[in-house]
Amino acid sequence: MNKAKVRYIILFSLLTCFLIGLLVFNIVTLQAVKKLSASAKETAAAVGNLDYTLQNMGEDLSDARNVLGLKINSYGSDLTQETPEAPADDYAYYYSALDQLMSEFSESMLRKGCSYFMESKECLDLYRTHNLAPVQKGREILLSSGNKLFYRLSILPYTTGGKVQFDAETFDKVSAAKISTDKELASFIEANNIRIHAHYAHMEPVAKKLDQFSRNQQLLSYLSEHKLYIKKRADEAVQTGYDIRRNDGSLLCSMLLDLVDGNISLGNIKCKDTDELWEDLLKLHTLFDVRTVSEKKTESKLEELSAMVKDPAFMAFLDTKGFTMAQEPKDNEESYDFAITDRGGFKIGTLSLEKDTGEVYLFDSDNVVVSSVKKN
Repeated sequence: MNKAKVRYIILFSLLTCFLIGLLVFNIVTLQAVKKLSASAKETAAAVGNLDYTLQNMGEDLSDARNVLGLKINSYGSDLTQETPEAPADDYAYYYSALDQLMSEFSESMLRKGCSYFMESKECLDLYRTHNLAPVQKGREILLSSGNKLFYRLSILPYTTGGKVQFDAETFDKVSAAKISTDKELASFIEANNIRIHAHYAHMEPVAKKLDQFSRNQQLLSYLSEHKLYIKKRADEAVQTGYDIRRNDGSLLCSMLLDLVDGNISLGNIKCKDTDELWEDLLKLHTLFDVRTVSEKKTESKLEELSAMVKDPAFMAFLDTKGFTMAQEPKDNEESYDFAITDRGGFKIGTLSLEKDTGEVYLFDSDNVVVSSVKKN
């Protein structure tokens, strides 16, 4: 056997082994691809890579078979074929129609449910029996007695068995239930009414004490002295009390009784009882800033002017002109006045700060306004 023939046999054997290996690898890889394609979201990238590899392998295999003079087979893959998606708006008309149906049904049930609990004879009789007054606020019905909230009914956004349901809860959220009939509401009220009445009865002496404080002459005189006044605030579902305001109408603090937990507060100060509250009321000016906005502005401007007239650079400026300005202002009823004099002590004008507005004016020796002094 000559060398050329031996080389041909060896080459043929190597290429055959290579072909067999590629075919085995191809079969195993295709099986792996089928498994991977089952979870397309997680393996889409991997499938794409495998498909690319298989295509390259197929090309290599075809080249090898071509060298050997063998028939070239086609190893196609369906991996690159995309399944056409249905247009995104295929069901849009159905969604829209169903949404309209459900919305109209919900609104209809809302009106029906609220009307039932607000106007039906059964519910109105129930309210009269327990001295309750219903008030509708949006999707809620509030049941109060003597201006005190007892129960809150909140309509649910869905129905059960074609019936409207409400979430019923006591004002303090201690008890709750789902109701759809007057009988269910009656059971809920009967289970909680005694406890709520007892709770409000316990709060009543404290509320009366706050009312007495609001009319106490000693407190009223103290408030007037500090340019303050007290006013009853609109009762809310969970608290009652009074606002203490400055003469310009701005709120200083509120004296409140929490109707749920019974806590008493004065602004951000918690009081353990009404005695402690009274002590705090008579020292409000030490606990809070009682100044009005204008007074704050005036005091800030006064500090600014007092610092300016003592500033060495400012005094040097006046001295070069032959004048001086008072180091301390004269405290008049309506203003703080800094007198401006020449070296002989003759008053040529006044720098005046108005107490009510915080505005600064410059007057001449005849007390006529020269200008208003404002920062740009």
